[in-house]
Amino acid sequence: MSITLEEHFLSQAAHSSTVATNDPIHGFPTSIINKLVDFDDERIKNMDENNVAIQVLSHTPANFLTAETIIACNDELAAAVRANKSRFAGFACLPMGDPMAATHELERCIKEHGFVGALIDNHSNGNFYDGPEYDILWAKAVELDVPIYIHPAWPSENEKEALYSGGNLQSDSSSATALGAFAFGWHASTANTILRLMASNTFDRHPKLKIIIGHSGELIPYMFDRINKATTFFGMERGFAEVMHSNIWITTSGMFDVHSLRCLLGNMPLSQVMFSVDYPFSDNRLGKEYLETIRKEGVLDENGIEAFASGNARRLLFHQG
Repeated sequence: MSITLEEHFLSQAAHSSTVATNDPIHGFPTSIINKLVDFDDERIKNMDENNVAIQVLSHTPANFLTAETIIACNDELAAAVRANKSRFAGFACLPMGDPMAATHELERCIKEHGFVGALIDNHSNGNFYDGPEYDILWAKAVELDVPIYIHPAWPSENEKEALYSGGNLQSDSSSATALGAFAFGWHASTANTILRLMASNTFDRHPKLKIIIGHSGELIPYMFDRINKATTFFGMERGFAEVMHSNIWITTSGMFDVHSLRCLLGNMPLSQVMFSVDYPFSDNRLGKEYLETIRKEGVLDENGIEAFASGNARRLLFHQG
């Protein structure tokens, strides 16, 4: 049985919010939206059919939401977790445009709701969290001993203008959306967030900070050696590889090929690598088949599969094992 960490929901507070009318989530098919708002029958049935023991639930990208709506989202999630404690855990949504408010909401969600960390967009309208004003949040995460999952967000208006407009993309909105998001842009942008945190010495100031990223490392494992050499320019007290191996955990959310997993395991210790699905944007069935392929092709032995599928997550999130 597996534990999956990048599994999404859409709260009623966000779904009905007037400030979120421009949220790209509304462009997804009704079938996806229905799965996002469901905490009960279909979600649990799908988990049971595909050997998922626990989903760690997190909200869809929140750049469009006010701080008040985010609090309501977290309260909805807390109610869902309380109603099904054996199957769900929660990552808090945070108002990242306001570091102080984000810090207070993180503490509230951990202490009052028992959440196991937070999942945040990789930027807040082009702010990548590498300024000193975010030290209060990183320090609080260390104090509470919880990880922060940094998840791709839709590109800012400046990013869209600079990278995903003009030329053919001016009239091909479908390609522009894919390039700026799930085909490539999301992942490059999230890698940039991690490297900017390193360049700003965030991990030197907060050496016990725990960060999770998904999608088999958001391109970083493939670039590992080159980044490792280039980050000598960053002035970090600890090198790139040491920070990656000490402070970063990686899930395979939405990535179900063994080639990317081999690359990931070639650059990261197994203890820092965890299985995930990215439900409902990816299918739990694909995750189940992926674990079977890993076993069949001998990528990991049985102990390794147990650690990857659930053991590492239990240690990181629930302090078990």
